[in-house]
Amino acid sequence: MSSMHIRSLGGAPASIWELNASQVRDLTASLSPTPGAGSISVFAATLGLALVHKGASLSLKRAGDDINRYENLTRLCEHVISALASMSSLADEDSQAFQEYVVARSLPRSSDTENVLRKAAMEAAILHATRVPLASADSICKALEYAKAAVQLSDRHLLSDVYGGAIIMQAGAKALFLTAKANVLLLADDQIRVAIEGEMKELEGISYERSEAVSRAYEGRMSDSIDLTGR
Repeated sequence: MSSMHIRSLGGAPASIWELNASQVRDLTASLSPTPGAGSISVFAATLGLALVHKGASLSLKRAGDDINRYENLTRLCEHVISALASMSSLADEDSQAFQEYVVARSLPRSSDTENVLRKAAMEAAILHATRVPLASADSICKALEYAKAAVQLSDRHLLSDVYGGAIIMQAGAKALFLTAKANVLLLADDQIRVAIEGEMKELEGISYERSEAVSRAYEGRMSDSIDLTGR
């Protein structure tokens, strides 16, 4: 694949989920502004959550006569499926938010009135482009709770899928915080900026705590010399 081929790709589609894997790769590597770091981070995190579902759903098929485990895995899979839909939509919303900023930046500014309107539109677009990655990171934080439950409930031989998916989600959250931090610096309203930075710091702490909890759950399962559950 040549760099000329990458440069020649067309504009971004309505949804990143309409592309095949090679198209996602090539469009991300191209000169097209989207998909960028935010949407790709959510895209990757969604695939990570899909791995969590794989481990949990395959374990569900093997739950056998353990009614309590069967019911817990059933509820978990339902929660994960709902979260997959939500995170998928956020990947597209991130690209749309950036497009809004591009449109706002291109507004005319030949008069004082136009300049005021352009600045207001840009501020609103930047705020949206900051809120979306934070909402995505929050969604990942919730999904990490599901990953922890999946680690505790899934068959041991499937934990590489479950924990591997959690690691991908952790990385996605970290990248989203980078995106949000870059965008929040562009806000002209100091009060809003400070408030968002406070929200971001709190969410980063939650993300770290839940990531560590998943890691501890995984290490606990793998360190057991005898798996009393038979999994």
